[in-house]
Amino acid sequence: MPASTADPPPANATALPIGGVAFDLDGTVYLGPELLPGALPLIEALEARGVPYLYATNNSSKTGSQYLRHLRGLGLPAARASVLTSNDVAVAFLRRQGLRRPYLVATPEVEAEYRAQGIEPTGDDPDAVLLTFDTTLTYDKLRRASDLIRLGLPYLATHSDLVCPTPTGPIPDCGAFAALLAEATGLRPVVLGKPEAHMATAIRVRLGVPAERVAFVGDRLYTDVRMANAHGFLAVLTLTGEAQPSDLAASPHRPDLVVADLTELHAHLRRVGTLP
Repeated sequence: MPASTADPPPANATALPIGGVAFDLDGTVYLGPELLPGALPLIEALEARGVPYLYATNNSSKTGSQYLRHLRGLGLPAARASVLTSNDVAVAFLRRQGLRRPYLVATPEVEAEYRAQGIEPTGDDPDAVLLTFDTTLTYDKLRRASDLIRLGLPYLATHSDLVCPTPTGPIPDCGAFAALLAEATGLRPVVLGKPEAHMATAIRVRLGVPAERVAFVGDRLYTDVRMANAHGFLAVLTLTGEAQPSDLAASPHRPDLVVADLTELHAHLRRVGTLP
């Protein structure tokens, strides 16, 4: 049976010397306009102790600057370098691959962010298709993307989350869009965000610590915990978002530590000596 939050954490969770912490955002640090319990005291404690931390989100519906404003508006300490989005990972991937003219399924603000970083989205003779969490999605965008995918262009997606948590319940996310396009084209994208190596590598590099000293904190088993398991991070599951205790028994993705919220994680980090 999976451990409850009242059970002692596994041995590796208590023994690991944590060198840096990466947090998912939606459903982990906040839910819409509301901070989740324990987020601010924990992050302030990490800052005071000098433990590197990072906000790492798959949600590509907003720009890094929008996330920065939202975090600061909630009273959280944040700098642009401490915010890593799947759009950041996608821009780096496009550059490495020499792809500069994608057909980009994205909000206008996100499209402008790509342009500011030297990527020129286009509908005319693109060199790739990139699917993001486009909250301005239209049928025309889906149809054009489908046509281009079937032509054989490199097909990418920022992430594979099926839903995004909101205060009123989950809403369709990028993974759901990709599932729709898979039915139309028979093809699935190369995923760049969690749980894939592209995002894991970016997290490790930004934190500047070895993988085995990174704690990744998130609310999803199939992205957050799966990535941590696959790439040698400590997997911390918080039950403040999508995953529920009943999901643990059937999941192949195993958290090292399960906490009710970030208040409980803060207490755990004090017990093991990461924080005073």
